[in-house]
Amino acid sequence: MRETIIDNLAKRIDFYADLIEQADDATLAAEIAVPRNRALGAHLWCIVGTRESYAKAITAGSMSGWSSSVAKFEQGEFRDKLAASGRDLLDAIAAVSDWTPARDKLLAEVAEHEVMHEGQIIRQMFGLQKPLPSSCPWAVCG
Repeated sequence: MRETIIDNLAKRIDFYADLIEQADDATLAAEIAVPRNRALGAHLWCIVGTRESYAKAITAGSMSGWSSSVAKFEQGEFRDKLAASGRDLLDAIAAVSDWTPARDKLLAEVAEHEVMHEGQIIRQMFGLQKPLPSSCPWAVCG
């Protein structure tokens, strides 16, 4: 089961890399008129921070805080940070030789976080009438 979660997590990382390639700065800041809407940039900021924080947590075996290194909500910044945080997270996972229940829980949490944002981003992109990359397995739903 762990390998399935890791494989699916890697697919989410690829989806977000593809998504940022087609999202300009205006799309990153755009909002749709629905309650509690967050712009695409706010979702990506949270994804980067969670990847960064969980990479450290998985390495340590426990969570020790959360932060996001994204300083500017611009396409280039997100491209770089999504790539680095995805790579760092997968590297941290690959480096674990002693999987514990605590590490399994952290892995499940970060995977769930990626999927939760993916659903919100799909809604956001459909609301903005923007296409989703073909790497999104749910893109055919709209």
